[in-house]
Amino acid sequence: MSRSKKSKCILFIHEGYTEIVFYKRVFEVYLAGRNMKMYWDNLKGIGDVNKDTDRFIRRFLADKKYTEKTEIHVFVAYDREGKREDTDPELNIEQLRKDYTQKKKSRIKTIEQIVATQDLESWFFHDINGIYDYLNVPEKDRTFKVHDVENLNNKDLAALFRKHGKVYGKRSQHKGDALEKFIASLNIQRIYGQSDDLRLGIERMIECYDS
Repeated sequence: MSRSKKSKCILFIHEGYTEIVFYKRVFEVYLAGRNMKMYWDNLKGIGDVNKDTDRFIRRFLADKKYTEKTEIHVFVAYDREGKREDTDPELNIEQLRKDYTQKKKSRIKTIEQIVATQDLESWFFHDINGIYDYLNVPEKDRTFKVHDVENLNNKDLAALFRKHGKVYGKRSQHKGDALEKFIASLNIQRIYGQSDDLRLGIERMIECYDS
């Protein structure tokens, strides 16, 4: 790895367990071969995303293991928890940028956010047939119509699972690798291609790291 690359890294702060599984798949496909150095930090749900993000950044900067990382690009992935037209993103990204990226000699070069509207599960509905395939639903019974994924959320996905005899959500994480198998079954290219906020976020990540 070149000296310049060695100094760079991504600090990827994400909302929870589902994000770990999903973004690992996304990165395997769209960051393959880039040899990005990435560190993950888990919000474990949305409490105060601003305080938690600030705390994670400060902790990373203070850790002596990472002193050679002088070009740090922070990406925060979390759910909007509502519709785009009436729910603003929780993260005050302009304040964080003021606190870190705008300071002289700051090691934090970029702070960006990837916001799923309404939530991460909304994006999964871009591959409704993949969901039905996972649930082993016959064609004649595939009656759920998706007009706008941003009108749907994790509750709708959980209801669809229940209707067809399976469980989606936290409980499924305690049944072996059910969540991993579900996300692995989805067409990640279709979801990525139709989720603008996701695609633009990953493109921005590549741009920052390669600059």
